Amino acid sequence: MTLPPILRAAMGPLRLMMQDRLAVIGMCVLGVIVAMALFAPVLSPHDPRHINEIEDGSVLARGADAWELRESLGPLALNDAAQRGDQSIIVGRSGTVWTRADTGDWTRIDVATEADLNAVDLNADGRAVVAGTQGTILLGTGADWQLVPAPEADLRGVKWLDTERALIVGANEEIWLLDAAAGTFSEIDSPVGRGFPLNAVALDADGTAMIVGERGLAIRYDPETGAAELERIGSSRDLNHIHIAPDGAALVVGERGTLLRRDSADGDWVTDPAPDTRALRAGWIGDDGRAVAAGRNGIIMEWDGAAWQIVPTESERHLRALLMVGDDWLALGSDRFVTRLSPPSREHWFGTDHLGRDLFSQNVHGSQIALLVGFLGATLVVLIGTNVGLIAGYYRGRTETILMRTVDVMYGIPFEPFALILVLLFQPSLTIVILAVSLLTWRTVARLIRSQVLSLRERPFVKAARVAGASDLRIMYLHIFPNVLPLVFLELAIIVGVSIIAEATLSFLGLGPPQSISWGGILHDARLSGAWRTAWWWNLPPGILIMTTVLSVFFISRSLEVVANPRLRARQ
Repeated sequence: MTLPPILRAAMGPLRLMMQDRLAVIGMCVLGVIVAMALFAPVLSPHDPRHINEIEDGSVLARGADAWELRESLGPLALNDAAQRGDQSIIVGRSGTVWTRADTGDWTRIDVATEADLNAVDLNADGRAVVAGTQGTILLGTGADWQLVPAPEADLRGVKWLDTERALIVGANEEIWLLDAAAGTFSEIDSPVGRGFPLNAVALDADGTAMIVGERGLAIRYDPETGAAELERIGSSRDLNHIHIAPDGAALVVGERGTLLRRDSADGDWVTDPAPDTRALRAGWIGDDGRAVAAGRNGIIMEWDGAAWQIVPTESERHLRALLMVGDDWLALGSDRFVTRLSPPSREHWFGTDHLGRDLFSQNVHGSQIALLVGFLGATLVVLIGTNVGLIAGYYRGRTETILMRTVDVMYGIPFEPFALILVLLFQPSLTIVILAVSLLTWRTVARLIRSQVLSLRERPFVKAARVAGASDLRIMYLHIFPNVLPLVFLELAIIVGVSIIAEATLSFLGLGPPQSISWGGILHDARLSGAWRTAWWWNLPPGILIMTTVLSVFFISRSLEVVANPRLRARQ
């Protein structure tokens, strides 16, 4: 079977590539990258644009200069903690309960519920009362726990009034008085009655209970009279937690860095300026005036007697509770938090970026843009350059002069400013990137093809075709073009690498398609984040992939130089 002239011309470069070991290696590597681009949705373990979050039973301990991250207590968030004597207890999501004696190891306790546990308190007898979602109320000592039947409710705060009675508050303005001995509870009428969420309750020095909730709501409950009355504490923001020391010093924390402090039982409430406006979820104040507040994104503030100061922490995980046992100060969390700048792990092979997006998935999807621009841009470059070179070399005269002077002008236009002008004239897109690459890079191809055509047009087979009456187009594309096709393949291989580098350069400068993921765009995000000097896992993979792809294309083009260089052909 006789192959057409164009296919026979194409088989020559392919045979040359198969004879070169580096070219074979380049084809194999490029084949892997092409497969990665084709099967990117299958190979990506995460959505490349998804902000990844994780939940964790985070524990931060107060060190000499900062709050240090300790080993987590399981994979579920911790919501509240309490301490009495040598006993400590922590509760959290999905029925999580941890206990310990003194400052020993924590032990997980199995309780008869999977509901989220939001609040806990210990009485003088060491008995714990826990409140949570779905109307969950638990009473327990050691490993002995019982569930108190209650209506469906989102219970958020609990506090022992004495060894037998506990006050429980909820998200629909519930105020319940629990009788632990009988295992029953009674409802207390709220002085507001509008369904405002109540978030926390604390026992004051005079034996009354102080309840705080959203919109600055504060309610004082007197166990002696059973009455609940409104109290003004000077804030209209959502209040998340209250802590009162035995001598009456008190601290209330809330949204937007709200800090309300009282120095003594008969003192006035004052609003302290906060050094940060992030939401505060937990507060603690001691008899000596020391105070701590903790909240979202790992924010921890400490009162130095004159002002609140932000203390450095080793994590940005959300904090919801504080546990103070002597000198052992613990901050506990965490709600679902973004895994920002996480180093490589089993979950994220290339780590995560500043928004918590999976970098392995981004690099896999980035191969699609790189190869699309590389091959499509190179095809357009070769298409334009080959036709210009054929026409200029064949027709000569004024046609050649006009085309070659156009090529000279194109050589005088720098690439990056030209691309910037295109972006300013049109909105950034993949089409603009491909146009920026193809409209300038064809100039070299045109010159090389023209020089080759100048030699071929005087060959006997061309003259014979002209004498036989063949048209100019037939001579150019059926007689001359097959003879320059090996050179076209050489330029195609070279321009693929040039196009990939050009696209990466434009994306790195912020001129690439804004909604597309590319290797240059990943490097651009790393540079803008300011973390590219420390987060090595962010910069290294796209850089290596760009280098590997371009190098593999170079190995392929290197084997094709024999076609264009007679001296190399003579040596072989």
